[in-house]
Amino acid sequence: MRHRTIANSFLLSVLVLPACQLVSGQEIKENFIASGMSKKMGGYRPIRAAMSDDAKGIDKTPEGLTAPKFGKFELDGKTWAFILDEPEDGKAALYIDANRDGDLTNDPQVEWTMRKQGEFSTYNGSAKIELSKDRAGALEMYRFDPKDPSRAQLKDALMYYIDFGTEYQMEIDGKEFKTFAAGPLAPNAMLPMDRNGDGRVSRNYEMVRLGAPFNFTGKTYVLDAVDGKLSLSKSETDLPEMPMPPDLRLGQKALEFTATTMDGTEVRFPQDYKGKLVMLDFWATWCGPCIREIPNMKKAYDAHHENGFEILGVSFDQEKMEEKIKEFLVDRELPWAQIYEGKYWETSLGKMHDVSGIPFVLLVDGDTGVILGTAQELRGEGLSDFIAEKLEKKKGSN
Repeated sequence: MRHRTIANSFLLSVLVLPACQLVSGQEIKENFIASGMSKKMGGYRPIRAAMSDDAKGIDKTPEGLTAPKFGKFELDGKTWAFILDEPEDGKAALYIDANRDGDLTNDPQVEWTMRKQGEFSTYNGSAKIELSKDRAGALEMYRFDPKDPSRAQLKDALMYYIDFGTEYQMEIDGKEFKTFAAGPLAPNAMLPMDRNGDGRVSRNYEMVRLGAPFNFTGKTYVLDAVDGKLSLSKSETDLPEMPMPPDLRLGQKALEFTATTMDGTEVRFPQDYKGKLVMLDFWATWCGPCIREIPNMKKAYDAHHENGFEILGVSFDQEKMEEKIKEFLVDRELPWAQIYEGKYWETSLGKMHDVSGIPFVLLVDGDTGVILGTAQELRGEGLSDFIAEKLEKKKGSN
């Protein structure tokens, strides 16, 4: 899947810290988040930790190790040693020097879980590492099967990512804003700001790069990291105010547009779907999750098309792929209309709808233009039942 979105936010293990002073005289409040940051951010940046037979920096190891590999997690100039023991016949175990004292026998046990995936396995676990005397943060780790030839380059590596961070609260020109960052503030980091409060963050309209000017309120500012703290100052460069992202939540009006389908038909959305429900589906032939949804879509279409259910596809495929798309549609027996521009992520309807990850779907009432469903309702085996329910409700309201 090509995924570029940031998911809805939530807080775990919040510790309120004293406010720090802004350059402009305002204040930014910091909330340390001990775990759950990857879910808050809607993703993570994997880091590779190399493993070898070198136990340098480790003074005491657990008893009974049979096939240990040694490595270090590195973060903000500090390191935490670990041992991964993978016996040929036996359960693998992971040990982490969480308190950085060189003794790997006095730290909390890491639950190292194996999950079988076909012929090979993956392993994962989590641990809290001490960041200071009074603060600990979570790391998530995973390991691909060292016997998997497709992952040969990771045979001697343990993957990890930061699952702790900080949420920041500030006031800019009388409006409250929140943003957050995983781990320490990094130069040129991109920070999300949910400007319209819809629970999702737009990569196009709601991201701020540290050190770069932005204008969300009519005035131009700069967010930056100063001695590990977030600061806000007025920018010497004036930018036009950034438009707000489209509001495509349940109950809102869908965006209207006119486009031409692959068979040359002009379609006006949603006006051409009077008396019907139409699912607008942003997808691509290269998108695995999109393809996995096809059986659910076909089931719903076959069951409810005669009763007023339509699908309009918008392809994110690249240029010169029209014939491949047509072959794909024939092979998969997909009868609904498709819009294709060959512009990949620059697809005009995708930009119009602020699509930063696919599949992206909306169910729209052709009479009112109101959005009746989003990805939460329109993915999975329950799609056909959901469409049936909405059609029955529409029929009853007429």
